Amino acid sequence: MIRINLLPNKKKGRSAPVEGEKAVGIGFGILVAAAAMVFLFVQRPMNADIDAQKSANAKLGADNKKIEKRTADFEELKAAFAAAKAQAEAIAQLNSARATPAYFLFELATILKVGGKPSMTADMKAKIDANENLLWQDSWDPKHVWIESITEKDGAFTMLGSAQSDGDVTQLAHRLSASMYFDNVQPEGSVKKTGGETGGITIYSFKVTGTVRY
Repeated sequence: MIRINLLPNKKKGRSAPVEGEKAVGIGFGILVAAAAMVFLFVQRPMNADIDAQKSANAKLGADNKKIEKRTADFEELKAAFAAAKAQAEAIAQLNSARATPAYFLFELATILKVGGKPSMTADMKAKIDANENLLWQDSWDPKHVWIESITEKDGAFTMLGSAQSDGDVTQLAHRLSASMYFDNVQPEGSVKKTGGETGGITIYSFKVTGTVRY
């Protein structure tokens, strides 16, 4: 006759939880060890790299601010230098103009007025009355002449300009020659110009040289 024991095996029942607890403990230990390894070999180096990058970014930002400040200072110095240079050139021009006698410019302005006549000595007036080649036309319009530049150094002057005709240059030269303020006035010819550079209008460029009486 076969006997079947239906009662639970108390001894085996007690050992199962112990084995399970051991397995759970081992698994937890493995997880802790894995976490520690991840922290030591992955997270910690990564944090160090992040800190190093933050430090590098901060240094780069500081360097950029220094560069910006230096650039701003350079632009200010550049502007100051340009202003000083312009001021020096203006002073040089004033000094150069100051060296030219004021009566030189005043006499020229008088001659270039409509109906204007040069300041003459009695001897010069007598010469002009006696020589028709020295006479000028009272009806001459000085607006037919454009003075483009005047330079004067050590008493010698050079005048460059343009005129509507060669006769206008002659009228100007006659008046300068008759003036008591100028000597050795020489019109060095005129050059006829036409075309695109003059807008299709015919003009004559001229040069007059002479000396100023100090």
